[in-house]
Amino acid sequence: MVVDVSVQWLESGPELPDRCVRHGLPAARRVDFVVRSRPKISSRRRMLLPTHTAVDRADEYLRAVKAVRVAGWPLCAACLRERRVHLTLAGVLFFGGLAALVGAFIAGGVMAGDQPLLLVPILAGFAAMLLSPIPLARGALPRLTRTETTVDGTAVRITEPHPEFRARLRAPAEEQPSG
Repeated sequence: MVVDVSVQWLESGPELPDRCVRHGLPAARRVDFVVRSRPKISSRRRMLLPTHTAVDRADEYLRAVKAVRVAGWPLCAACLRERRVHLTLAGVLFFGGLAALVGAFIAGGVMAGDQPLLLVPILAGFAAMLLSPIPLARGALPRLTRTETTVDGTAVRITEPHPEFRARLRAPAEEQPSG
């Protein structure tokens, strides 16, 4: 089930349900965030053309993406806990990896001669830093709230809302079967 909620209605500052969209549990906290669309832009192969640069591709993306500010969205305790765990893990991976890199380089500078074992914390730190966006994305509010802006930017699409949330949503919503 997919529910589209009008952007105009959301921007009017309505009272959103007191239930979580994922679990249908009572809201433990309300959050404000920005929901973006995921536009389809031209193929990456176009980058091989001398007339199309990365700047052109970024410009194309920025022109196509639609963003909507959502205020007072309900999150239950389970969603808050999941968000906190993922953001903490992302921070530990990134800053722990950075600390391993810096520590290995400092140790390499202080120690005399070649130290091939220092390659282990350097590679581990680099790998940890590269992996940090994965839990960061999993803890993102649009993912937790199952929302995205429609391609034309006129509605916020909620994918698979819990029946408790849907029942309490007093918005001019358009329900569509998922699939």
